[in-house]
Amino acid sequence: MTKKPTYQELEQSIKELKREVVELKRVEKTIREDEEKYHTLFHESRDAIYITSRMGKFLDINRALLELFGYSREEMIDKLNVCEIYVNHSDRDTFQQEIEKKGSVRDYEVKFLKKNGIEIDCLLTGTVRRSNEGTIFGYQGIIRDITERKRIERLRDDVNRMMRHDLKSPLIGISGISRLLLKGDNLTDKQRKETTMIQELGERMLGFIDRTRDLFKMKEGSYKLKPQDIDLLSMFQRIEKILRPLTLKRKINFVFALFGQHTDLDDGYVISGEETLLEIMFANLFKNAIEASLEGGTISISIDTVERSGKSFHFIDIHNMGVVPVDIRKDFFNPYATSGKEGGTGLGTHNALLIARTHKGDISFTTSEKEGTHLTVHLPKYSASDQNGHSSYV
Repeated sequence: MTKKPTYQELEQSIKELKREVVELKRVEKTIREDEEKYHTLFHESRDAIYITSRMGKFLDINRALLELFGYSREEMIDKLNVCEIYVNHSDRDTFQQEIEKKGSVRDYEVKFLKKNGIEIDCLLTGTVRRSNEGTIFGYQGIIRDITERKRIERLRDDVNRMMRHDLKSPLIGISGISRLLLKGDNLTDKQRKETTMIQELGERMLGFIDRTRDLFKMKEGSYKLKPQDIDLLSMFQRIEKILRPLTLKRKINFVFALFGQHTDLDDGYVISGEETLLEIMFANLFKNAIEASLEGGTISISIDTVERSGKSFHFIDIHNMGVVPVDIRKDFFNPYATSGKEGGTGLGTHNALLIARTHKGDISFTTSEKEGTHLTVHLPKYSASDQNGHSSYV
């Protein structure tokens, strides 16, 4: 015979039930609040967000997606397939294969088609939706419109190509005229020396312009470095000559030091790398230092060696008393980051960093009102060439 519960036991059970009811209400409230937060984040986000079925039918979409593609909610939900907004179905297939293989894909670049037939460039980030058993039953994604950014990038590329073409023509003329002048016998020794310098600088500038194509390969990580031994101090002499009109205009003085001792650049200091690329790099850095310096100031350039992570590096410190503006410090090495410099493109330091990293080196900086700006270049030291004529890092 089942024993009847006592009054105290019934009272305890009622208390436990009340606690469970309170807990259930708390959980329901939390779920409701989470749903409201999700609804707000989903529908108020400035990014276009969607949820689809396994077959690609749109199940939910937010306001930003409707505004981006020009459809109404009724036109998309359960009627439109995500395949229909892809310009190339092969992009959709590739994206689906990647997302099913990895579970998520970030910033996949793709072209989408708006309702009015206009193509837009987008970044697509997506994840799979799985059941408790792990079966894929749908997808969710975020779409960011980068059409304007791509347009500006294409415009910059076009401008760069036009600049390379337009700059080469007068430089070819300058070099050609210089060669013709040098063939004559009516120049004084000083005139011949200066004309030779004009010819050499013109030809070097042509070389610089041609090498800008290689910067794109460096950015993609596909450039193959061909290092040779280079006299760094002789390179600095050439750069100083190229920049002399600018230093004279701003009354800037260069001071060079090698292992803590003053050098007149005739001492010689050999490093390994691609000469033209390194000359472009240091010319950009020296020019930036001149433009950042106070008029009549001094730029100190010191060369030393340091050890980092068990490897030996050439250490080149470029110091001036100017201060990097606060608004570009975080983006100092990013392309097109510039502040208050008329005609500045913001590409000098970016390209310099690309070249340094292609040489397995790096560039960094410190800046303050008290110390000015120290821009430091680290380039790995090479050992002597091996028997096959190839160089290896120390």
